[in-house]
Amino acid sequence: MNLRLSLRFAVFALAGVLSALSGVLPAPAAAQAPVRVSVSIPPQQWLVERVAGPAADVSILVEPGRSPENFAPTPRQVADLQAAEVYFSAGVAFELGLLPRLAAMPDAPRLAGRRPTSERHGTDGDDEDPHAWLDPLEASAFADTVCRVLSELRPSQAAVFAQGRDALQAQLAELDREIARRLAGCRGREFFVFHPAYGHFAARYGLHQVAVEDHGHEPGARHLAETIDRAKAVGARAILVQPQFPQRSADAVAAAVGARLVVVDPLATDYVAGLRHLTATLQDLLGCDAGATAP
Repeated sequence: MNLRLSLRFAVFALAGVLSALSGVLPAPAAAQAPVRVSVSIPPQQWLVERVAGPAADVSILVEPGRSPENFAPTPRQVADLQAAEVYFSAGVAFELGLLPRLAAMPDAPRLAGRRPTSERHGTDGDDEDPHAWLDPLEASAFADTVCRVLSELRPSQAAVFAQGRDALQAQLAELDREIARRLAGCRGREFFVFHPAYGHFAARYGLHQVAVEDHGHEPGARHLAETIDRAKAVGARAILVQPQFPQRSADAVAAAVGARLVVVDPLATDYVAGLRHLTATLQDLLGCDAGATAP
């Protein structure tokens, strides 16, 4: 048998062996599709994406530039939620009506996250104050919830989710320490806002927010007058407003006390950048003497 025939015979033999093994060896596991996740607001989207990375496809109900305070999901959005595997609520008022509708769906997504307790808008970081995400420790707890739920939905990706959670929680812990350092010299001071979005943040760092709104609603004449007197008494330099709200009442207070309006977004799409901007704004307005600055 010459060399060419020998090589041809070896190739055929190897092909036969591989063909036989193909019926015995398990096929390679197919890559799992990303978890279909839906959330209410942009900060949640940022946090979920940090935990899951490309292992989750995250959609959002309240798009950037809109406010959950006056939001109502369309019938199409509610129907589209059936395609989600999990919906993380934020604890905002519109979810009071949405969550029971989702729970009644035949193919309902799993429901997780912070539940709203009341349509009444709390202001002091209590259970009725929906803006818990503005406390980095609350955001860290949310990361735990996200990791647990996604791991139950995709057990094979649990290590990926745990790694993402750990990295995010380390970042949030450092952010919390940074904010505490920068605002340490302002503990006990008041800052003025149009919408009372910062109760949880203020409680975390020893501050007090004073809102132009009356528990999330346009102020009456008496509340407006009391707010003006209080702002004058402490020499308020500015009123924080957010881009999602009209500024007529805030303008009235600012004009009466000689203050200016400063735009800060509690729904920033970049969670860490948003809190650093808020911190720097308060540090400047309140004259905090902490020496630490953002990196």
